[in-house]
Amino acid sequence: MVRKKYIMFALPFILFMIFMVLIPLGLLFYHAFSHYGEFTFDNFTRMFNDGYSLRVLWQSIWIALVVTITTLLIAYPIAYGLNMAGFKRKTTILILFTVPLWTNLLLRSIALRNVFSLINIEPGLGALLFALVFNFLPITILPIYIVLSNIDKRYIEASRDLGASPLRVFFKTVLPLSTPGIVASIILVFTPVVSTFFISAFFGGNNYMFGELLASFFPEEFGGGAARSVILLAMLVFTVIILNKSSKVGNKRGGLW
Repeated sequence: MVRKKYIMFALPFILFMIFMVLIPLGLLFYHAFSHYGEFTFDNFTRMFNDGYSLRVLWQSIWIALVVTITTLLIAYPIAYGLNMAGFKRKTTILILFTVPLWTNLLLRSIALRNVFSLINIEPGLGALLFALVFNFLPITILPIYIVLSNIDKRYIEASRDLGASPLRVFFKTVLPLSTPGIVASIILVFTPVVSTFFISAFFGGNNYMFGELLASFFPEEFGGGAARSVILLAMLVFTVIILNKSSKVGNKRGGLW
């Protein structure tokens, strides 16, 4: 009786997973592996043979890696400084960094493009990378900040008491314990950047992204778009699994969850 009572609380989530996740994924796989109702691999064969889809995918992965690394290199010192410098109003400062998230992504992109027009910056790879870093930097800061704030400061004090230098304390104590935040940031940035659509359309110029390629297949050639979506989904799931396993080392006292 008690278990049935608790199942009722989980019912909305179960229904959400069924109608918003499982059924759409099922339809995606069905169209990816079918042609006029017959099971086939033709959609995947055409993708690997056209030469263009894979080139766009690798280009999107390369851009996503550059954006992810850049945002991490900027976000980690900010999050670390907010936690370790002893600011009295560090929460207020953090909110200021996350203010862009309060505005719609499309509106932010339009505003940034207008700024680029005023200073005569043409759409291209540089503009695209800047726009992606600008939009995803606040998302990168938050997980790292949360994990760093949850680290037991006694570990740091113990390292210092044992004679470790500040650099050794950071690389041997703080950085490993903050691994879950770094991994969470990578997932939150890398995954959407690979499949980004309108940001690349606004700023990319000739730098075509995989999200734009997927959009070009729908709704006329649903099977081809579904097959490419399955490939991208499999790649992203594999990336998340690898990153999740790598974060287990640091997920003892400084975990995000």
